[in-house]
Amino acid sequence: MSWIRCAGLGFIAALYVLAGRWGFHRLASTSPQPDPFLELRLWIVMGGLVLATMGLVHRAHRATRPGESRLDPRLSMALLLFFGYLCVSALWAPDVGFALGKLYELVLVVVMSVGFGLAALRQRAERVLDAFWAVVVAATALLALTGVRQLLGDGGGARLAVLGGGPNIFARLMGLLALGALYFWYRRGQAWLWIPLAATGVLLALLTGSRGGTAAIIAGVATFLVVARVPLRRFVLLSVLATAAFAVATTLSPLGKALNRSMEERFLRLTLKYAGSSDSESKVYLSGRESLYAAAYELGLDNPVAGAGLAAFPALGLGVYPHNLFLEVFCEGGALGLVLLAWVLLAFLRSVFRGWRDIDGATVGAVVLMLLGSQSSGDLYDTRALFLLMVMAACTSSSAYPAVQGAT
Repeated sequence: MSWIRCAGLGFIAALYVLAGRWGFHRLASTSPQPDPFLELRLWIVMGGLVLATMGLVHRAHRATRPGESRLDPRLSMALLLFFGYLCVSALWAPDVGFALGKLYELVLVVVMSVGFGLAALRQRAERVLDAFWAVVVAATALLALTGVRQLLGDGGGARLAVLGGGPNIFARLMGLLALGALYFWYRRGQAWLWIPLAATGVLLALLTGSRGGTAAIIAGVATFLVVARVPLRRFVLLSVLATAAFAVATTLSPLGKALNRSMEERFLRLTLKYAGSSDSESKVYLSGRESLYAAAYELGLDNPVAGAGLAAFPALGLGVYPHNLFLEVFCEGGALGLVLLAWVLLAFLRSVFRGWRDIDGATVGAVVLMLLGSQSSGDLYDTRALFLLMVMAACTSSSAYPAVQGAT
């Protein structure tokens, strides 16, 4: 039955990462009205709670065996305190309606993140990782095919995105595709299959024109190479096959023209030589995010200790969200929120260094991908994969820790 639980956990965790805020109400022919009970994420988290309960039952009946996942108590406590404080900040929020909506999302994030660690208890760490990455690779590969078909259908002129999501979100998903392919290549070989698939993920991320997403993917892949300690021989093989896959895709398919257009428009003109402002000097184009960053920073300075309260940024009419994780926490949770977020990151780093010899490089790379991506796109709920992946990396690497009395 263990493999069934691992497969179910991997499926639920991957679906949680990929589903976002999608709900069945969007299938209605008329203008859809948001309904929490028709949103897929609610039922995904409920399924995660069921598996977490099973994990606690297994924990009560026997001790941990070598190679099995364990919950990292320090990381779990840091997550509970961080999200708990943000939920408490709803008490001084300027608008109750906005605060309650965000409170609901934060509860989903913390329940799913900590619940994953509980659900993975007494499971083989490698099976948990295999199940998660298998579902992620399969799902993102389908999204990649959909994206390519859409791009070619539009003549290659539009930025690449699918299913109503933005280019930045699609770039993150393609980053997960690349890291998932590298995960299976590192563990199982078959370079002819996994390396071209990883290169395809990076190529499609470039086609989105998302500069923040592309930088995050590069950092994530680099982190994978360092944490996994990829030997020089395999690194050379990776470089050669990835370069060949890029060359074939860009020279023998219509994607080459679309890639050149994306590089010239998004990465060169807008980043290095933007001339669209009234100023005489060129500057980097940030899609209007500079005004959101400034507004979030000023709001944080006005309430430096405890912040302006949960969902204060949209409630005060400053924008939907600041497009930056740290600024969002600062303006709504103040310095206390930033300290608790730093505690979460430090607890995760402790897990990384403690399990350095056995921690999974692809999962840590995905954490870096999500962390950097959250600095230019999305809100706290959009960074849900960041916290889930932290718990996943920590609990699967802790399978190599020496057992201590009372350990989870």
